[in-house]
Amino acid sequence: MLKQDEGAKGVQAAIGKALAIIPLTPNQWTTLSLLMALAASATIILKSDLALGLIFFAVAALFDMIDGAVARARKETSAFGGFLDGVVDRFVEALFLLSLMFVPLPFIFVDARVWLALTIFLGTCMPSFVRAYSEHKGVLSKEKALALGGICERGERLGLIIIGLAAGLALSMDYFIYSLMLVCVLSLITITQRTLAVSAAVQPKV
Repeated sequence: MLKQDEGAKGVQAAIGKALAIIPLTPNQWTTLSLLMALAASATIILKSDLALGLIFFAVAALFDMIDGAVARARKETSAFGGFLDGVVDRFVEALFLLSLMFVPLPFIFVDARVWLALTIFLGTCMPSFVRAYSEHKGVLSKEKALALGGICERGERLGLIIIGLAAGLALSMDYFIYSLMLVCVLSLITITQRTLAVSAAVQPKV
């Protein structure tokens, strides 16, 4: 795992150095990610072009990776840049899921839009909220709040959604709905894990 992480960091460092010469600040790359996501969402909702919309979302994800790589290459990392990147990440993810509400999807137990809405709430919003609110209320320090983990964090969540969507496009969109259902369950477990971890951190030790 460590070798894989080091390899990924090496690739990002190389990308950052290669793109650092482009006259765009890291925050401008982040803004481009959001603009591309808005274009992707409009393409799916207004043009009903799922394939092109997914390509635009892929470009948005690429820009999201570039902003941090460029910031590190230029040594321009900042607290606001990290904040902006996190906010835009949530917007991009939410736009992606909201856009799919306008795509015909199979009915499994409930309307597909219910699963999409639950994925946004339980996956995109609540795990981050638990972490941020524990720090905001002074229950945990910033370091301890950032250390809160869980079975389904953003990387795992997006990975499951992407795999499910790929299986859906290749075989049947039922698989995409199943991936959303799995994400909802695992995200709820993650919320519980984080809440219990916060509770354990503040309970007096006997």
